[in-house]
Amino acid sequence: MRDYHAVLEPGYYYHIYNRGNNGEKIFETTGNYEYFLKNLTKYICPYLDIYAYCLMPNHFHFLAQVKPLSTFETIFKEIETTITVNDFLGERFKRFFSSYVLAFNTQQQRSGSLFEKRFKRLLVTSDEYYSKLIHYIHNNPIHHHFVNEYSLWKFSSYNAILSDKPTVIKRAVVLEWFGGKENFTIFHQSNIDYGEIRDLLTD
Repeated sequence: MRDYHAVLEPGYYYHIYNRGNNGEKIFETTGNYEYFLKNLTKYICPYLDIYAYCLMPNHFHFLAQVKPLSTFETIFKEIETTITVNDFLGERFKRFFSSYVLAFNTQQQRSGSLFEKRFKRLLVTSDEYYSKLIHYIHNNPIHHHFVNEYSLWKFSSYNAILSDKPTVIKRAVVLEWFGGKENFTIFHQSNIDYGEIRDLLTD
């Protein structure tokens, strides 16, 4: 049985995702996507390293690793708290989503919740899962028939990983994992069988 709400712990990797209520859109304009990523950088990137992401009209996916315990020990000492890393990150994600929803609702002249109540996070437990999850995340726009090439979708980390432009994505780590840009591209062009990890994925 899947643990959709795995405890967030330092050093571990997670598949983090959520979608709009009842399949509703969470992004309507290019500016929405850009603002979401800006807030991700502000609220989440100080505490999690991002290795891949994809934003779709009604859902999103990240592959992320919680930063080392020392990151949180310094913060907790400064704010004099004894809360857990999981609770601290839960609050950061809450601020992240709330900030986005407030701006989105104002722009779209709507009210109420936007995302499903609790964002999901699955623990990434193997090298195979890690590799295939990156493929799966980047393949989402093709799978959902928005584009037929990875590079054509502007709101994923695929182009950022192949680019030399500044990015919050852990580009060097991902490229080293796949053995360079050429192998990264070849892997994505392969017809990957998600096999044993398929039940750990979500459309």
